Amino acid sequence: MDARQEQLLKMVVENHIETAEPVGSKFLVNAKKLEWSEATVRNDLRALEEQGYLTHPHTSAGRVPTEMGYKFFVNSLDLQNIKISKKDSAVLDGLSGTANDVEILGKQMAKAVAELSNATVVMALAPNKVYYTGLSNLFNQPEFKDLNVVLDVSSMFDRCEECLEDFFNKSEKNVNFFLGSEHPFGHFLSILSFKFGENGLFSLLGPLRMNYKRNWALVSKAKSLIV
Repeated sequence: MDARQEQLLKMVVENHIETAEPVGSKFLVNAKKLEWSEATVRNDLRALEEQGYLTHPHTSAGRVPTEMGYKFFVNSLDLQNIKISKKDSAVLDGLSGTANDVEILGKQMAKAVAELSNATVVMALAPNKVYYTGLSNLFNQPEFKDLNVVLDVSSMFDRCEECLEDFFNKSEKNVNFFLGSEHPFGHFLSILSFKFGENGLFSLLGPLRMNYKRNWALVSKAKSLIV
């Protein structure tokens, strides 16, 4: 992948995250005011698809990122310079002084993060003590219009404790990304997760097409307040 293709891949990922629509060469040239011709961009998108970073729905000429494409995008993020917005920070800071009990604070934080991210948060306080919130947020995403996808993800929540047991050893005290095949919750999902206390685990779950920058900022802030 050359520098131009890398730039185009990031554009496709960012636009697909925002719109949930396939991204085409004509759109990129016009919307981004690119100096390259539409034919050049189209050839580069085709090359990125051949390399496995993009794919295209059979009903559209536009491209969407693959799991491999999202992983490249996430690995290229400058996480140290991603800052939480003042509004989001104020919401989470407002919770930190409302509860002395870690369990109560954790649940309040989980609910707030789920609402702000429009995603699902699963929190384990012990192997057999699991709390999750925001499940409807997940199923309202465009990716879950397919009934088979909904059934697959729903079955995962039926065995949530089993998935968490497998996932716990993969998680760390620091916030980490786990995309698709990197976790046991289903290849349709991405996760941001961190451990706290002796047996605590805080995980944000969303579609692969999630807002990785904002969710990183939210989960990192939650970690700073819970730990």
